[in-house]
Amino acid sequence: MRIRTLPEGQLRLTFPPPVLHPDLARLGVEEVRPLLSAFDSLRPRSPLPLRLLEMPGAVHSNRSSAASWESRLREDFFSLYGPPLLPVPESLETSRLLLALQLSTRYMDDGIREAARELFTAPAFLVSVSLAITVYFAAWLAPEPFFSKGLAAALTVRLALLVGLVELGRVAHACLRLYQEAEAATSPQELEAASERFGRALGGAGLRVLVVVASMGMPQVLPKVPEGGLWTLLSPLRHAPAGGQALESIATAHVVADGSLIATGVAAGTSATSLCGELATCMMTDGEGSASGGGPKLSTRYGKPHTRKNPAHNEAIEEELARREAAGHTGLKKNEAQVNAQNLRVNNPNRQAKPRFRKPDVSSLRPDGIRHNTNYVSNQKDLRRELEAFNAMVQADPKAIHELYLLDGTLVRRHVPTGVSFP
Repeated sequence: MRIRTLPEGQLRLTFPPPVLHPDLARLGVEEVRPLLSAFDSLRPRSPLPLRLLEMPGAVHSNRSSAASWESRLREDFFSLYGPPLLPVPESLETSRLLLALQLSTRYMDDGIREAARELFTAPAFLVSVSLAITVYFAAWLAPEPFFSKGLAAALTVRLALLVGLVELGRVAHACLRLYQEAEAATSPQELEAASERFGRALGGAGLRVLVVVASMGMPQVLPKVPEGGLWTLLSPLRHAPAGGQALESIATAHVVADGSLIATGVAAGTSATSLCGELATCMMTDGEGSASGGGPKLSTRYGKPHTRKNPAHNEAIEEELARREAAGHTGLKKNEAQVNAQNLRVNNPNRQAKPRFRKPDVSSLRPDGIRHNTNYVSNQKDLRRELEAFNAMVQADPKAIHELYLLDGTLVRRHVPTGVSFP
């Protein structure tokens, strides 16, 4: 991502085409249960009286006023995100939108369906999602969405850093389409069809975004969620939320037609590293668009740059090492001579072979004592050479895990020793 400084405390964030981390495609029940326990503090006295529309043209069933627990949620959302930009039913707990959300879990991918069912049977969570759609995601109806409320602005920037601006906009428009089609439905079949379109469009990253936006509007719930719990839903590459305090001063966020995002009120002196968190794959530029210091700032947290000619390769290494450190790995090495689990150098068994030893891009020791080596291929023209290196590393240390990836995250080859578990 490129960050360009503009006058009067503005930053322009330009995002490359998104390549979402594969971990985001799935969401397990165990990841959402701590959050669900927090939502239990706002449990309605009786089950929600949800029912399908009885006939075409039927009027809305939500005639009664909102319950006290729902009123509390509304107050929270409106104070933090601003007033609703779409009509909000008098009682969301019996609305078509809420029912459509429940029905949509039938059509979600296998990797997220069970977690979605757990979430979408929690009344307080469903009402929070409904409010998020009418208050936050409704802003994406504008050709160039503009967020002027502090929380909404900072949240937009943070979500864009974590999943990309394109993915964030895609989730928003799926939510808005569900709202519009649910409101316009005149039969159970039309409501079911709207739910199916939403369920199939959401995806794992989309569900995670939905959870974060809905939860951020409930400050009385957040203290009960384990520290960092919300952001770990969207951040498989780091153990700290992107931006941290660097985002707290953001006043507005404006998504412009060229696909970039302009943030105002950013604290003076904010750096790419402090804004992007530990991922640190951002490049700062000056007001004219040239890179500060004459070129990209390469991450060096885990060692000197792999190569200055290929910043993406270096950043992929740094990201992987950050993820492993967060997972409790030790013996972190960046582009160093291959070693085994005992930290002893291992050479190619063929004494005549050159080079005598290999240098994994990423190497670490898992908590269970298994060495884990990973290499990346930047140019597919080099794939044959990289496969030869992969085979040499496996021969040198068959007791280690070895992986070879393309830079876009595509797995090329993997070796897992017999009896070793690998997620």
